[in-house]
Amino acid sequence: MMTELVISAIQSFFSNPEFLVPTMWVAFGCVLAWFLLSAKRHHTIDDNELKMLWKSHKQFNHCNPTKFEAIKNGTETIGYICECGHQQTQQRPLVNFGV
Repeated sequence: MMTELVISAIQSFFSNPEFLVPTMWVAFGCVLAWFLLSAKRHHTIDDNELKMLWKSHKQFNHCNPTKFEAIKNGTETIGYICECGHQQTQQRPLVNFGV
């Protein structure tokens, strides 16, 4: 009974193309919005910001390491790895509606 109802709904949907085209455009718009708002790219940080991020990690997580290792993307620094195993990378969205 339930499968017949689902099959009937699918057949009626595809037999009426006036519903199919707007539905496909809405689906395409949703996928495009999701991609633009959720995809990220790495953002470079300078040495002072890197040290500040590491010190704040030490303070708020009560971590007692003595050094950290910078994560590099080519020649640019994008984050760090702490001795405790914590990894921090700076990422920004592809589309930024703010500043």
